[in-house]
Amino acid sequence: MAGQPKCAIKGFLSSCGEDASAQCVYCGRAFCPKHGVVLEEGEEVCSRKNCVAKREDLALHLVYKEAALERNRGRLCGLPVCSEQFTSQCNRCRAYFCTKHVFVVPDSVNEGQPLPDRPPIICRHCHERRPVWTRE
Repeated sequence: MAGQPKCAIKGFLSSCGEDASAQCVYCGRAFCPKHGVVLEEGEEVCSRKNCVAKREDLALHLVYKEAALERNRGRLCGLPVCSEQFTSQCNRCRAYFCTKHVFVVPDSVNEGQPLPDRPPIICRHCHERRPVWTRE
């Protein structure tokens, strides 16, 4: 019978080894209270650099997405610096933008949806986020 899971976050030479209290939603590693956080929403995130970057990116992305969708309610491009009406939807954040603020990019992941027949259209913000989410 297995005992209490141990913290899998590596220190200088080896894993911490303390009793784990949570499991990271991004990397799946078990961690103790000193090597991660459990947020109010129940989101468990370890202290690894890539996992912290994902948590921070997601928080910024949600603010960006809400602002873009708010502009869309007025039929405007999702970028605050643009006064054009929207024409295209970003396949990632699902907000709408004018043709100047989206582009076609080959993509192998489409937020859990089947890949479209043609390459997806994404906004610059979503394109620039990709490196954070492709790291292990």
